[in-house]
Amino acid sequence: MHEVWMSVVTGFILIISSLFCMCIPNRIFSLILNLSVIYFLINTVYLLYLFSKKRKKIDLLFAFLSLLFVLFLMEYRQFPEWIIRVMFATYCLLIGISCTVQVGIHYINGMKGSFFFLLLGIVYIGLGLFLLWSNMVTTDRLLQFFGLYFMILGVQYLHDSWQSVQPEKKYRWKRSFRIMIPPIFAVFIPDRVIQGINAYLQEGKTIDLSEYKSDQEPQLKVMVHVGPDGFQKIGHICFAYKDLVYSYGNYDAQSFHLMQTLGDGVFFNVELNQYIANAMRAENNSIFEYGIYLEPKEQALVERELRKLQANSYRWYCELEKTGDYDHFYQYAQDYPCRLHYRTGAKFYKIKQGKFKTYWVCGDNCASFIDWILGQLGSDVLSIRGIITPGSYFEFLETEYMKKSSPVVYRKVHPWNKELAKMYTGSYKKKRFKTS
Repeated sequence: MHEVWMSVVTGFILIISSLFCMCIPNRIFSLILNLSVIYFLINTVYLLYLFSKKRKKIDLLFAFLSLLFVLFLMEYRQFPEWIIRVMFATYCLLIGISCTVQVGIHYINGMKGSFFFLLLGIVYIGLGLFLLWSNMVTTDRLLQFFGLYFMILGVQYLHDSWQSVQPEKKYRWKRSFRIMIPPIFAVFIPDRVIQGINAYLQEGKTIDLSEYKSDQEPQLKVMVHVGPDGFQKIGHICFAYKDLVYSYGNYDAQSFHLMQTLGDGVFFNVELNQYIANAMRAENNSIFEYGIYLEPKEQALVERELRKLQANSYRWYCELEKTGDYDHFYQYAQDYPCRLHYRTGAKFYKIKQGKFKTYWVCGDNCASFIDWILGQLGSDVLSIRGIITPGSYFEFLETEYMKKSSPVVYRKVHPWNKELAKMYTGSYKKKRFKTS
């Protein structure tokens, strides 16, 4: 119930903020600017206080820079307007370029039906260039646009909250567009939640890490991963059908391009209990696990798509499998496919043709792979931005779990820390697996 109230409060805050942005954008901008000046002034005083106590030159340097920034804001009050316009334009250009790259990948792979991505790419690139070079778009107009976005998002939060408290009754997911927070923010949501859970546990408090709404046995399970540092904090998402994991990604190091954002599409299969144990014990990942109950007709749909996937793939062998040098595993330990195969016996497959033949981090990625399966059930995570992230699906699954009648029947959290990781011992085995 706490989560429902948080959703209600968030919805009202967004709606109230939207009204201010749409009705008095100039005053809102002035308020933000004045609060920024006050914040950096306080920060300057605080840093000078630290310097007086600890005599660290770095504190004095940052205090000086903070004061300079205050003077700059007071003298050039139009500069923040330019920053807002350029940042939003850059965001639009990046989304547009990402969509255009996806269209090119689909063309190379002989795929049809890329008109949606092409249209999005043209619209976003055009909007980005217009914002950069035109003086017609003022800060007031941008704030009013953000206000409209906040309004729609706030109404959606309230609608989700209302559905969460309705009496239990069967309902089906319907495929539609869902207004979501921007991908640049969504990618960090799972990591922030895990940090909060770990901080709670470190204080010695207890928390229920497994919650069940129903005693129905879920056939489909979705796992959202969060790594300990770097790009791993952005997360990964995969699913398991009848406890066999399907995880898609850019796993072939020989095909890496553009700093590992582009490469051959590869998925692997491994037993669920072995996979989670390895993620916790060896990879230091935290995992959110969601169980989804499927009706017989829905199971048939999922199994049909999985048969198509298997028919459109061929076995790919990691370097450890190719050499068979299992006694010198340490030589291959930097390669994730080798580590995973050595510890769990995971088998890897490459896509022959069509969608997912090429992995693109801003298009056909791990979240898009999940959307391919859940889309058969009608999940509404289609994004008007053309990019789906693990964080986007995390937000969707959390929202659906709150609803009494949704097919998401349980939620488990596997937060990584040294003590909890020791519990995952039953399936974690270092053993040699034959290639087949």
